[in-house]
Amino acid sequence: MVMAGLGFLRRRWARAGLLGLAAAVAVGGIAVAGAGYPEQDVRLLSGSAWLASSNVGQLTLLDGPSAEVAAQVQVATPGHAVDVVQQGSTAYAVDRTAGTLRRVDGATYDATPPVAPIDAARGGLTAFAGRTTLYTLDSQRGLLASSDPRTLLPRGEPLPLAAKLGAGTAALDDADRLWTLDDATGDLTRIADGKRVTHRQFTRPGHNLLTVANGNPVVVNPAERTATTVDALSGETTGSIPLDLRPDDALQISGSPHGDRLYVVASRGILDICDLGAATCDTTVPLDAATRRLGAAVEAGNRLFVPDYTTGQVYIVDLTRPAVIAKTQVLTPPTTFQLLTRDGIVFFNDPATERAGVIHLDGTVRDIAKYDPKNPAKGVHSDSGQVPAPQQPTGQQPPPPSPGSTDNPPSGTQVPPGGQVTPTDGRVPPPDGIPPTDGPFPPGTDVPGPPTDPGVPPSSTPPETPVLQITLSKSSPMAGEDVTAKVADQHGTAPVTAHWDFGDSTQGDGALVVHHWATARTFQVSVQATMPDGQQATTSVSLTVSEIPKARLTVNVTGTGSVTGGGISCPSTCTVTVDKGQSITLAARPGQDFAFSGWGGACSGAGACTVAMDADKAVSATFTSTLPPPSPEDCVSHDPNQLSITGNDKDGYTLVDSGSHDMALLSTRQDAQNALSVARGYTQHCFDSRNSPRKSEFLMEYWKGGRGVAGPVSNEDCISFNRSNLTIAEVNDASGRWWRLQDGGTSLEGFTSQADAVRGLMVARQYSRQCFIGRDNKRPDRKRFIFEYWR
Repeated sequence: MVMAGLGFLRRRWARAGLLGLAAAVAVGGIAVAGAGYPEQDVRLLSGSAWLASSNVGQLTLLDGPSAEVAAQVQVATPGHAVDVVQQGSTAYAVDRTAGTLRRVDGATYDATPPVAPIDAARGGLTAFAGRTTLYTLDSQRGLLASSDPRTLLPRGEPLPLAAKLGAGTAALDDADRLWTLDDATGDLTRIADGKRVTHRQFTRPGHNLLTVANGNPVVVNPAERTATTVDALSGETTGSIPLDLRPDDALQISGSPHGDRLYVVASRGILDICDLGAATCDTTVPLDAATRRLGAAVEAGNRLFVPDYTTGQVYIVDLTRPAVIAKTQVLTPPTTFQLLTRDGIVFFNDPATERAGVIHLDGTVRDIAKYDPKNPAKGVHSDSGQVPAPQQPTGQQPPPPSPGSTDNPPSGTQVPPGGQVTPTDGRVPPPDGIPPTDGPFPPGTDVPGPPTDPGVPPSSTPPETPVLQITLSKSSPMAGEDVTAKVADQHGTAPVTAHWDFGDSTQGDGALVVHHWATARTFQVSVQATMPDGQQATTSVSLTVSEIPKARLTVNVTGTGSVTGGGISCPSTCTVTVDKGQSITLAARPGQDFAFSGWGGACSGAGACTVAMDADKAVSATFTSTLPPPSPEDCVSHDPNQLSITGNDKDGYTLVDSGSHDMALLSTRQDAQNALSVARGYTQHCFDSRNSPRKSEFLMEYWKGGRGVAGPVSNEDCISFNRSNLTIAEVNDASGRWWRLQDGGTSLEGFTSQADAVRGLMVARQYSRQCFIGRDNKRPDRKRFIFEYWR
């Protein structure tokens, strides 16, 4: 990127701004004249985005149409965790390390002095910029502040929030209403005009997600597999949509800014598009990324853009089909990056380096360097032409000296005093400005104390500038794995005090600390230290946390029964993927008239089954019937394509197979047509008790083979029953000894032998309705004209 032309670009922007203002006034005049478009709907679309660069402490304004840098502004000490939120052309820089906020004017590029909207806030600080209100949230301590979006002056005292907010549980709607979702209680809270309204137990507690679609909140509960729409004015539920999710799906959600659509990206490589107006999620787009980390979908025009952090690519989905139409590479080597849209233009940003750019709707990419990696100060906006030193808010201690050097470090690194290159990584804020997951800081170990006597003699020579070094016990930890972090200067001297920001919204103190990261991605771990001689310094290191290796458990069930435990609920859910090393305990429950025989595969015997998931495992469970053996099946095959109807109204109508085999006798032609529709769904007509001498009283008919589904029937006549409640009862009455198939007090079939009754029970348990055709016929021998089938 050639930065010498920056002044010309700014002059071009100034001219465009004047022309845009004239156009806005002209359109406003048309609206007043009665064109029907209200004035508040008219706005100037700049197509520009402010992007953060944590390792140099800068914000960069990218002009989307020209794919050029419009401005660079120094907003924080290099190495600080910097986020940015944008409202119109104005940017708000959030220094999560210092706990401060700055406003950058979109016209002059001037930055206000830093202010601390919430005292002593650090890594949990997040901002939400509305048109009339600026919210800042300390998610660690549960404090919310409201400020004037122009002056940053506070509007009242911070509001306490008891809610435990996780990643993706806070969102700002189009009317500047802030919504939060408490993971611990399921409470949904709306905050507007300094007032809050809480809807208790809005959803089941757990790791739920919140977004805004077309101005209305949407709550996704992965455990219940539902998406619940909310009326933004009342906060009441307007509908609930079932989601097709797996228990181990990791989700990223987003809403359409202008349509009633919810986008759900599942970690197994699936994009679900939900029509909130129609209350359906029937549109699924497969993504070739089943083993990769995916981000939330971003909408621009009639396209969706889905980031793939594992490969550094972006999937582009055409919403009119919908289908993937392109897969474009944006970052090489890949890393976690930000993807956002401004005025229909899609931007990508790597906060840890100078890499950024624009993605066009056809998938073409324009790479843009946000700053010169060899000289980050080049082109930085300042009235004096110098890079301004970051100021501190009133009442706070001055920051440690900003690391820097005139040497030319490689891209993505920072050179502290002394010339030692220390890798750094920018903080990547969650999509749409939603606060990261909170979590308790794990207890630290004993911290070595400072030397009791530094022994620094008075001298006119300035003391040597400390160069901090971070030592980690593990260079490539897995998620959830404890890491010991130690800080000392270049001589191994421990600091008097050290304050850590672990890059995951948690912090700690001490020269020696222990921490673990809950998710897999790259974190920027930074530390501010005070040395025994009173000097202060800061440094940071980039740490990549990897996913815990996974193992798959597969359960197979033979017979009637179920196996549950550890996410398994077989036969409906018979596979689960868990972290390697985890143990899963399974329990077997036999179905009615069945007994558990024992385990197979990774377990044996008939006792408890605990599986150590050190690799992929398979377990089988066998259930055997406690009933006597059933009678053999008695079925007659037929050709569903050779069925026909013969007969007349007087004698009835016969369903015939291949012109010669009579299959059933019906009273009316309509009954015969319905019977024909049923029979065409199968290839076998089966009987139970056909060989009984009392078959005129005791005969069960059913169908099987072929499609296995009965065709449509007009005015269907069916009896519903509970298949799990079916039993066999022996009866001795005036007609003799027989067996009854029943659902509680409802009798379904009768049999002359116990073996036939067991066969009938096995068949009936496959269905939930017993159906008839012609049961209302008025013929003297009406039983001959009744056709039976099951659904």
